[in-house]
Amino acid sequence: MPLSLLLERMRIPLIILIGVYALATVGFTLIPGYDENGNAWTMDFLHAFYVVSYTGSTIGFGEIPAEFSDAQRLWTIVCMYMTVFAWLFAIGSLVALARDENFHEVLRRRRLSRAVASIGEPFYIVCGYGGAGRKLVDDLIGSGRRVVVVERSQVAIRELELRDYHVEVPGFRLDASIPDNLRSAGLQHRWCSGLLAMTDKDSINVKIALAGRLLNQQLGVVARAESAAAARNLASFETGFVIRPAEEFARRVTLAITRPDAYRLYDRLTESGAPQRWEPGGDLDGTWIVCGQDDYGRLLTNRLREAGLKLRIIATEPPEDGWPDDSVAGRSAEGDVLESAGIGEATGLVATHDSDAENLSTIMTARRLNPDLVVIARENHLHNRDLFEEAGTHLASSVSGMVAAAARPVLEASLVPEFIELCLGRDEAWNRQVLECLHERTGDGRLQYWSSRVSEKRTPPLAAAVKSGHEFTVGMLTLDPRDRHRHLEAVVLMIIRDGEPLPLPDDDEPLEMGDRILFCGSPRSADLIWAVAVDHDVVHYLQTGQPSLVRRPWWRKAVSS
Repeated sequence: MPLSLLLERMRIPLIILIGVYALATVGFTLIPGYDENGNAWTMDFLHAFYVVSYTGSTIGFGEIPAEFSDAQRLWTIVCMYMTVFAWLFAIGSLVALARDENFHEVLRRRRLSRAVASIGEPFYIVCGYGGAGRKLVDDLIGSGRRVVVVERSQVAIRELELRDYHVEVPGFRLDASIPDNLRSAGLQHRWCSGLLAMTDKDSINVKIALAGRLLNQQLGVVARAESAAAARNLASFETGFVIRPAEEFARRVTLAITRPDAYRLYDRLTESGAPQRWEPGGDLDGTWIVCGQDDYGRLLTNRLREAGLKLRIIATEPPEDGWPDDSVAGRSAEGDVLESAGIGEATGLVATHDSDAENLSTIMTARRLNPDLVVIARENHLHNRDLFEEAGTHLASSVSGMVAAAARPVLEASLVPEFIELCLGRDEAWNRQVLECLHERTGDGRLQYWSSRVSEKRTPPLAAAVKSGHEFTVGMLTLDPRDRHRHLEAVVLMIIRDGEPLPLPDDDEPLEMGDRILFCGSPRSADLIWAVAVDHDVVHYLQTGQPSLVRRPWWRKAVSS
């Protein structure tokens, strides 16, 4: 395509250049010269083209093959000007083409298409490189995944190119709502594992999800939905996972206030990086003030009321039916409005505006009026994180961070949302137990999720061990295959057996055929545990303690990784 585009754009300059050379050559073959005896002579085409060539290039070899007549010299002058102007026009057109952004974009897309075609491992297509998309790409690259980005903003693509990723991340400057553009990004590539619609436009995310469902049905699709209607629409055609930031915000803030251990576990499992900054065990049962009444504020208000907290609302619109008593209409950043809502006696305040400036000014005014206030904020833009920390915010829940944190575990293992729901359905003591187990077995590093199944097709050595009648327990799965007296940095989070979940099973729980197993741990542990699925000697060693594995290919690979 670039060559054809080059020839198309250079067609007129080349026609003019060739025409000028042809005209000059023919002219020299027709105009006679005279030898020393006065006999007329004319050039053949070879000599004529030779003269035109060195004349056009301004080399100036003189009058060859013989002294020119006056007519030939006059034609030579005409040829010099014609060829010089023809060359200037051709070179100028070539320079203009070299500076043409469209031509560079064609070359760039061709290079990116080659880069996508050469990917030989699972990769994800992330549509939208705003705050959530950028955070998600960072997380996926950090977990060793390959990513392709589709983003229509040139500024965002330029920012992607400036990021210091350790692998190439092809970034297409295209409209992701057009299916052909998604095909160009590898939607139907054999290694494409997932499509993520992360733009902030519901209409575009719906189109992306539809394209994913229709053009590659094997693909996992994750989509973001700002409105409840868009979320229902996405769910109606079985989009794999739908994230609604307003619901996620309401869930996280409610957990943080009412169930701190469940929130800490949720934050650890999703790695959203938004810890509570208040002393554990504090009394948070007093009055809370919610500032803002868009979807974030409404959903949060409903959840907090269901949890039994006493609330007041500050919103610019007049109070609606069903609002809590003493709610106030006005700007929450104004001190008299906050005082009217009883900021002096309040326990906490949640700023849910879609403007970080409004949230920050609300927090600073509120803390001036009540320094003991616990403040929570919706952080709309990641680059304002430092400002929220300096303002004394006890919990800043980033919209981009919430979306990325919800999406990444799902991409790694589809069982993660079910496990999280199980955890949130248990009491605080159980959540503390899971937290302690994770800390003890995996430390505080990045968690990676993966799943497996006990079956003859997917894990033949493990299936053979289970069918043999010799017990193979859950605890054996996380033993180090190099020394079974040591545990790997991994935990079996859940087993699905006959459709029933067994969360956090005991180490002495025997495995059964058909068990679906959800793990989490370090990436290195994932590599070592994979040996159980492919190596009979590893399974035998973990069962019996007989060290029969020496210098196996998986062993060398695991040690050198």
